[in-house]
Amino acid sequence: LTLVRKSELLSAKWKDIDFDAGEWCIPQENSKTEQPHIVYMSRQVMELFDELKALASDSEWVLPGRSSLHRPFAKNALNKALEGINFPIDPFTIHDLRRTGSTRLHELGYSSDVIEKALNHTIGGIRGVYNRAQYADQRKQMLQAWADQVVSWATERPV
Repeated sequence: LTLVRKSELLSAKWKDIDFDAGEWCIPQENSKTEQPHIVYMSRQVMELFDELKALASDSEWVLPGRSSLHRPFAKNALNKALEGINFPIDPFTIHDLRRTGSTRLHELGYSSDVIEKALNHTIGGIRGVYNRAQYADQRKQMLQAWADQVVSWATERPV
């Protein structure tokens, strides 16, 4: 729902989540691009994070480890959870969800710049040097539409 990398999700801490603003700030030390990145949370993500907050007890981690609230969730646990599910892509990993999101959002007509910014990709070349746009409003709208689409697929009914 967020298009973040697995490593960014597993390293998320509650101090980085702003429920009032609906934003999750991935700090530069947890970002592959080594730059802070804002994830605009859809209604669905806000609801999921609210549930995760209750489940995390007093842990600083959004996804604390199974055996300890003081360590993050295991790096291979999410991919392991997918092993029993049949997908038309073999092997299918959590990272494939980013490719699926990018592909589908492009098919829906969203701008490549907005999608790439949401994926926290670095734009190369002269375009990357000159274009510093964050596309905040477009990303908020796109991520809400993406969450609505995913929920629609999951529930097989319109959101």
